[in-house]
Amino acid sequence: DGRAVAVRTADGESVPATRAVLADVALPALYGDLIAPQHLPDQLLADLRRFQWDFATFKVDWALEGPVPWQAKEAAGAGTVHLADGVDELTRFAAQLAMHQVPDRPFLLFGQMTTSDATRSPAGTESAWAYTHIPQDIRADAGEDGITGAWRAAEQERMADRMEQQVERFAPGFRTLIRARRILAPPTLQALDRNLHAGALNGGTTSLHQQLFFRPVPGTGRPETPLAGLYLASAAAHPGGGVHGAPGANAARAALRRRLPFPLTRTQRHLTRRDRTGTPPPPHP
Repeated sequence: DGRAVAVRTADGESVPATRAVLADVALPALYGDLIAPQHLPDQLLADLRRFQWDFATFKVDWALEGPVPWQAKEAAGAGTVHLADGVDELTRFAAQLAMHQVPDRPFLLFGQMTTSDATRSPAGTESAWAYTHIPQDIRADAGEDGITGAWRAAEQERMADRMEQQVERFAPGFRTLIRARRILAPPTLQALDRNLHAGALNGGTTSLHQQLFFRPVPGTGRPETPLAGLYLASAAAHPGGGVHGAPGANAARAALRRRLPFPLTRTQRHLTRRDRTGTPPPPHP
């Protein structure tokens, strides 16, 4: 009857759902993989072909011999530090991403875990991490290391070195403190969590065309999906990725209170079942 009634696991076990199914999966994995296309509206399938991922992510974890030697003393006590040399460098970074280039001076979000929680590492040391964004489709390297996005071991090391050089600009002597490092390149992040497609943290771009009632595609701005009883609970749903857990909370609330016979609002049904001219699609044979 077009309703989600169970989940079948990879080993064939069927888990019944009496009220709802909450899908904490990436959008392409839900529509077209877990749900066959014949069960979805034509317009939704067309919109999925235009779905856009957010930028990939490259992350490094460090074990340090001591505190980071920041030039800006205010950074010493911060849990997170944003590293860029002003607006011009941020603009350059964004432009290089837009041109599908690996930035030569990557903007970093840098976390100081022991500074935030002294139990994270032995007294006098620091545990830290940083990540930056890179294009999903790398076409050039704005730096001189020839990074292509193949992400073999040597290329991962070169990208990690570039990030360390960026930290060194703001904290001279940082690299001499490194006891060990762990590299999490885009393929590694995806292997650890299938929702992180090539390290995309937000479940899809957060640009305006995939926000609010356009997220993840036009007409699906709530957790409800075109299938009754199925709710999107991942970062692909509004408001996107973050440490807030909002997509899952929204899906749970919607599932608990939904009593209407249709899973979508009238506007959502109109947008998902019609093309952009307002013309209804022809009925299936």
